[in-house]
Amino acid sequence: MIYQKMAFGLALVATLASFTSEATQRVTTNLSKSTARHLPQIKAVAPPMVTVPFTVIQRYFVKNTVKNAPANPRIDDRATFDKLFGAAAVMGTNGLPTSIDFANQSVIAVISPETNRATELLPVSLVKRADGKLVFSYRKKTGATQTYTTRPFLAVLIDKHVTGTVVLSEQR
Repeated sequence: MIYQKMAFGLALVATLASFTSEATQRVTTNLSKSTARHLPQIKAVAPPMVTVPFTVIQRYFVKNTVKNAPANPRIDDRATFDKLFGAAAVMGTNGLPTSIDFANQSVIAVISPETNRATELLPVSLVKRADGKLVFSYRKKTGATQTYTTRPFLAVLIDKHVTGTVVLSEQR
């Protein structure tokens, strides 16, 4: 009998994952106490998220004229990008800056304040939440003091058809 209730509960969890939290709460309340006892995960169901592919761009730097990071981390055109970044080509294989096609791609950029510490910004994930927001998660790795200052940044390419307001999330 308990296995039947557990099987029913698991099937119900899959069905309820698409309901609103209010609808889920009403159904959970109406379940018998013995069945509801086996369904505590219903309250912990997270909204669906979709992973968005991205490419980290290489061989650029933040221009000295940039005092503050832009209010919107999403860059959709060459003119805005060129106001913020300069190309930093080096000799050798893979020495050219990443090519960006603004007709088909957008850039998401995280620009940190100037620092004299060795600092690296590392991408963690980019997901589109059920509410339509794009959440770009990154991690900041801080090292030793340097004798000069730098302007750490991280920029990634995404397909332009991926829509949504970008939210930056620093992971600690």
